[in-house]
Amino acid sequence: MLNLQTVLRGFEENGLKQESLYKADEILAKLDMMGKKEFDREIAEQLFQQCKPTQLNLKLVFRLVDISQTIIDATQLLGEKIKNAELQLKQIQQNKAICESQLAETSVYSDTRYLFLTLLCVKNIPLNLKYTNCHVQLTLGVINQIAKPEAQYDKVNPEFYQDFEFSVPPLISTLQISFYIRTENTLPTLWGQAQLKIQQLDDQVIKQVMLQLQDPVGRMLGSSVEMEAQIVLNKHQYLQTQLQKFEQKIFTLDNDLIEYKHNLEIIEKPFKAKQQSKELNNKQFSSNIFNQQLHTSQNQQQDQNINELDQQLNQLNTPQEQKEQILSILSSEKQLEIQDQTPEAPEILQHGVIIFTIYGLITLFVCSAKPSFLDVLVCHGLMFTILMDRFEPFHIKVVGIGLLASILYDILWMKQYHLWWYSDDQNNPEWGLNAVNLLRFVLIFTYMQFLYKFVVCYYLYQFHRESIDPTKRYVFTIWKIQYKVGKSRESVSWQ
Repeated sequence: MLNLQTVLRGFEENGLKQESLYKADEILAKLDMMGKKEFDREIAEQLFQQCKPTQLNLKLVFRLVDISQTIIDATQLLGEKIKNAELQLKQIQQNKAICESQLAETSVYSDTRYLFLTLLCVKNIPLNLKYTNCHVQLTLGVINQIAKPEAQYDKVNPEFYQDFEFSVPPLISTLQISFYIRTENTLPTLWGQAQLKIQQLDDQVIKQVMLQLQDPVGRMLGSSVEMEAQIVLNKHQYLQTQLQKFEQKIFTLDNDLIEYKHNLEIIEKPFKAKQQSKELNNKQFSSNIFNQQLHTSQNQQQDQNINELDQQLNQLNTPQEQKEQILSILSSEKQLEIQDQTPEAPEILQHGVIIFTIYGLITLFVCSAKPSFLDVLVCHGLMFTILMDRFEPFHIKVVGIGLLASILYDILWMKQYHLWWYSDDQNNPEWGLNAVNLLRFVLIFTYMQFLYKFVVCYYLYQFHRESIDPTKRYVFTIWKIQYKVGKSRESVSWQ
């Protein structure tokens, strides 16, 4: 799934600046170029409708941050729709399988009536009625079925949402509904009851029913039970109808899923095309190396390792062709090892490298203004974090403590900085004659370093929270230079 930084970086890599305003046509042109095909104009129109434009020189323009956030919102919404549609599809397919199984067991000429109902909830239970558990008992003739509320429920309006099926005997016309409550260490007690008249229901017509509960002596309690009920005179025909409805819902959900996934792919493609192209090239290159290695190994003796090959090289009268073949194998293995896929470093690691480098340059310059060996040690600790893969929490904590100590040290120096800034002593022993301008220039960098330390503290905290694994390999790119850190890392290499 995309994030805001990924979308903004994708636009910036193609010439659109985050702080600038652009017309819709300019943004669409970049989306076409990034996706290597025309971006769907209908989807683009819906995206721009969700953004608030700004009028500039009688033209409507958009902030890049707004359109980027709209793209993120659209991908999240489509992701939720896909997830919900897949869950609904799975549930409907299960219901369809149950319906097909029941359809195979029923007869076309059956005269048995069936009652299908969904118990929804019981409403308006008095607040002063103290109980710990409750349940509803449904009784039709001699058949009893129990409904229990959901795990977490409101004791004033307990919800059930459970389905029930009854076969109705010829002489039975009433469904008895009983609401029971219980407290700790007591048996269930009948609190209220109601009756559903089956003859009031129509064949295969779902009816919303609300029945008032009465106590055992017939007094109204002010509470009610809600349900959906229908009577079915021919279950075989009913199941056939239900099966058709399930098939229609599955067909609709399948089409919706295809549309959602297609729209999501269109929106994400401009920002994933570059990465997908890189992955495809890596796979193709790895495949070529593997085929070359397989072809080479077929021409050599089996079950040989590197030590045996070295021994053969040291033997006298070793043929020149055999030496060249062995070196070719070792070279191929090295190429495979070098081309091992390395994931891009987390953004926090890439930003941290730039932040620490700038901080190091400022520190080296500022050390001429005050004798702060603590700043030098902290600078080296930050560089070791990146260049020597010291991502352990202990190392980061030690560097962080040193950085906080240097901030306190700078606060103590603030008074001296103030005196130096307003000093008119042309014979300053620290700087020599006529060094006021140079002194103030250096002090500006000193203040910059003090403020910059808080930024470095933030990135150290992020490093500690991210818990970067030093046993893994990462690659980051700065000014067209790739650098790998982590397990078996390589040297700096130009792209």
